[in-house]
Amino acid sequence: MKTKTTTKPAKKTQAGKPAKAKRKPRTQNRLARARRLPRAAATDTSDASTTSAPRGTSKKATIEALVRRTEGAAITELMAATGWQEHSVRAALTGLRKAGHAISRERDDGGASRYRITQGI
Repeated sequence: MKTKTTTKPAKKTQAGKPAKAKRKPRTQNRLARARRLPRAAATDTSDASTTSAPRGTSKKATIEALVRRTEGAAITELMAATGWQEHSVRAALTGLRKAGHAISRERDDGGASRYRITQGI
């Protein structure tokens, strides 16, 4: 059996005319349009601050407030206050540590861990 190798011929251009630029794939154009703001939202900024309701307390601030208490807070209390899962609460505590807060973990009589800010910013 004989195998045949083929090569593509070079693209020919007309003399004196530049080659056409390649177009972007359609998916990139859709993504670019999706990132743009709608025209009404981009131009209308007249009463943006007066129409929005004041922002509530963030969940991170809630965790910090509970952990600042003298008795601290257990993971279950932090989960109930935020609606987060256990690993998310632990990640938020790690974020507080990285922000400069010294967080201690102590075991209570029931064996549950209680987290408390001992010193901080």
